[in-house]
Amino acid sequence: MRFTIRSKLLISFLSVAFFVAAVNITAYIYNDKLNHSFDNLIDQRVAVLNKATEIQYLAVQQTNSLRGYLLTQDPDFMEELRASNTAISGLVNEVEDLIIKPEVKESFQELANTDASFIRSTEQLLANLEKNHDQAAALAYFKTTVLPLGEQLGPLSKKFVGYQQQLLEEDRANNASMVDFVNSLTAILTVITFLLTLLIGLLLSHRITSNLFKITSVITGFNHDSKTSSNIPHIEVRSQDEIGDIARSFNEMAITLNKYSILEQEQRWLETNVAEMAKRFQGANNPESLAQLFITTIAPLVEASYGVFYLKDGSGRSHQLNKLASYAYQQPSAIGVDSFRNGEGLVGQAAQESRTILLTNVPDNYIQISSGLGKASPASLLIMPIQFEGQVIAVMELASFGAFTPIQQSLLQQASTHLGSVLSSLLGRMQVEQLLAESQVLTEELQTQSEELRGINEKLEEQNKNSEQKTRELEKTKTQLEEKARQLSLSSQYKSEFLANMSHELRTPLNSLLILSNILATNTEGNLNDHQVKYAHTIHQSGNDLLQLINDILDLAKVEAGKIDLVHGNVCLREISEFAEQQFLPVARQKGLEFAAVVDADLPQALYTDEQRVLQIIKNLLSNAFKFTERGEVKLHIHRAPAGRKLESGIAFSIIDTGIGIPKEKQELIFQAFQQADGTTNRKYGGTGLGLSISINMAQLLGGTISVTSVPGKGSVFTLTLPCDEAALSGIPSAVRQESAAAVAEPEVIAGLEVDDADLDDAVWVGKKILIVDDDMRNIYATTIALESKQVEVLFAENGLSCLKVLKEHPDVDLILMDIMLPEMDGYETMRTLRQMPGFGALPIIALTAKAMKDDKDKCLEAGASDYMSKPVKLEQLFARIHSWLSR
Repeated sequence: MRFTIRSKLLISFLSVAFFVAAVNITAYIYNDKLNHSFDNLIDQRVAVLNKATEIQYLAVQQTNSLRGYLLTQDPDFMEELRASNTAISGLVNEVEDLIIKPEVKESFQELANTDASFIRSTEQLLANLEKNHDQAAALAYFKTTVLPLGEQLGPLSKKFVGYQQQLLEEDRANNASMVDFVNSLTAILTVITFLLTLLIGLLLSHRITSNLFKITSVITGFNHDSKTSSNIPHIEVRSQDEIGDIARSFNEMAITLNKYSILEQEQRWLETNVAEMAKRFQGANNPESLAQLFITTIAPLVEASYGVFYLKDGSGRSHQLNKLASYAYQQPSAIGVDSFRNGEGLVGQAAQESRTILLTNVPDNYIQISSGLGKASPASLLIMPIQFEGQVIAVMELASFGAFTPIQQSLLQQASTHLGSVLSSLLGRMQVEQLLAESQVLTEELQTQSEELRGINEKLEEQNKNSEQKTRELEKTKTQLEEKARQLSLSSQYKSEFLANMSHELRTPLNSLLILSNILATNTEGNLNDHQVKYAHTIHQSGNDLLQLINDILDLAKVEAGKIDLVHGNVCLREISEFAEQQFLPVARQKGLEFAAVVDADLPQALYTDEQRVLQIIKNLLSNAFKFTERGEVKLHIHRAPAGRKLESGIAFSIIDTGIGIPKEKQELIFQAFQQADGTTNRKYGGTGLGLSISINMAQLLGGTISVTSVPGKGSVFTLTLPCDEAALSGIPSAVRQESAAAVAEPEVIAGLEVDDADLDDAVWVGKKILIVDDDMRNIYATTIALESKQVEVLFAENGLSCLKVLKEHPDVDLILMDIMLPEMDGYETMRTLRQMPGFGALPIIALTAKAMKDDKDKCLEAGASDYMSKPVKLEQLFARIHSWLSR
């Protein structure tokens, strides 16, 4: 805070006046507060005394009121007692609020506790009297418990009143002595004020005269000659008045003059050195001499003891910085780095970022600067890029025992800027000279090449004409190929439609054949002899063989057309082994062969592939093995693919048999459709020759292979090899197959519906009414016979329109078996119409189709079917489905 001389004088006089006024005001306020405090204290003491007296009176009154009530039972005494208790409680609280001193509160607390005990005893007495109505007991309780408490209240109240009176007298005496103390204090403060006034005057005069003496001493001793002009002395004055302003102004002027003097010297030094280096640069005629001249000149000027100069070589991302010159750089091959790439090390980073890097506190083991007397580590390191028009063309690195000052860094910056232009000009001149020499050589080469190109151009023109002719021929061939592709696509479509229709036409009579033969073979009524039952079994088995042939043909067609969908998932290898054992152990026992399924221990638990296709391939290979093996054994061995195979990391499924074997020349033929090792008309083993053809095509779709090794008369080994990525197995969820191929008659069975006849409740069937919608009377006849054996009433319709008519006449139908391919109105349209009719929205409809093509199940369910089965159906499955829907 600033204090002028005027302010100091004014503050001094005001301070004296303030002290005098403060003493008088303090004395007055103190006396006034003392009197006011004494008046409040007296009022408080009197109030406490009065209330204590009143408590003394009420204590006697409440005892008398209680005694009167007990003797007379007069309600007035009770009211008087209640009023006294309430008044005493209120007075006790008021007195407690007025009492301040702890010793007084302690004296009064005994009276308050006694009164509280009296009130509790009184309430207890009155409660007992009201409950028992025993006046004698109440009087006895009064005399022994309540009366002694009431008699104590009077003396305690009197004692408290006397104590309050004594305190009142003591307070008056204390107040008188305090007044005397205040008067004495006022006299002492008056004397102190006088002494402080005298001291302030002396200090003020000494302060002013001492500062003036300092200023005059410095000004008087100041010499204007050249030796002291660069170092003007300072005046040490700390006051904040006018004298201090004069001293500070003088000091600021001295600092400014000294600073300008130093800056002027540094600027002259900077300009002189830059101009001198510019003159030296003019004599350099190559980058090496220029770099060496620069580093040897600049290092001593900035007090550097070590220096290296790097020149940029190349362009773009591939350029590097090569060492071109050094200063005090020992053993160049052993110390430091000869070159840096862009961004490599601090040198490369400085070049990449186009900025100077300054390091201080360099580690001791970073580098050693040596001389004849010794060696030591530098204290600071400076790496500065040298630029021209914003592009880095070189980098210099300097090390010093001390820190690089700002003026030294300015010198380096200006010198590097000038060096950048000189170095760029020198490099450009050298490049122009080099290009000029190269251009002369190139001119001669171009003349030679021009003649060669003229001859090549003539050949190219001839080739161009030939290529245009070939292009026209290729376009014509492309058009022909597109037309053939369209025809093939149309042919594939016709083939698919033909196979679908053939499937329907073959499965429809086959359905009735299988149902009727199954009924006969079951011989429920027992009216057939053993030979007749055997004939029926033979017919049923032949029908199944025919169904398998149809499925194989459809599967082969789908494979060739590329219309088989694969659904990949985690397939447990142990489950494949168990599947093979369940399927073929009975066959092995029947033929007297040994059969084993072995899984190596070093395999993963699962394989990521299409489970159904793998099982179908293995089933085909095992069926062939059992068919062509009459003695010995058949074995399924699951192991890793042998080294040297196409799929070395895959899983191999080897089916090993001791059968008839296959000649070498026929081992490729057996994988073709309708081909067998023995293809003569009098061959011993039957079959269509489709199984291996379907299997190898499916293996290829799965990314695998099937190989065969065989020796005629000793046996064969068929190996299915599939790829296996063990690292990906843990992260791939298992998929569920939603659609099966036509090669399996009906693999999808709704969970819980495939049960034995013994598990079906016959009572569910009795009296039910089922409508069969089919255009083939053979199917209607066969299905009707089967259902009537369950005591079911069967209705039928030959097309969709008849179905709607029958339902109107018989709305109590419990279930519908709906064929899909119907005349006039097919099954899809019929089901959609039914679902829109009132009362038939929840009617169970089981769709039956002999087409069994892709998406048939989804189409049926979307049209309104409740369930789906493909023809020919198995009676056990059909009964299970119907039983499930009738039981709901």
